[in-house]
Amino acid sequence: MEYQAENTVSSFFYYMWNAWSEEECKTVYGGMYPHFWEKWCVATDKGTFGAAERFYLELSEDNRRILVERAVSIYDGRGLRNRNRNIKNQTACRETLSV
Repeated sequence: MEYQAENTVSSFFYYMWNAWSEEECKTVYGGMYPHFWEKWCVATDKGTFGAAERFYLELSEDNRRILVERAVSIYDGRGLRNRNRNIKNQTACRETLSV
């Protein structure tokens, strides 16, 4: 799939900031989601600032592509591509809930 670079980067960050959750992880990675959710939780150990970047760096090229394609399917640069998606009330990483 062909993307505009700046829209892809923006879409990825908006997705990770606003939509990424355990439920989204299940949607993106299917039965392997526990492995990826644990990677995400480790990435948030140092705080949420920079967690998306740390998580992305831990992924293989194929798994990065899958994640970015999901992000672009939901976000178009800044705005939601499909406003009917329910991204509220989704589970955050367990470490962030214990604050």
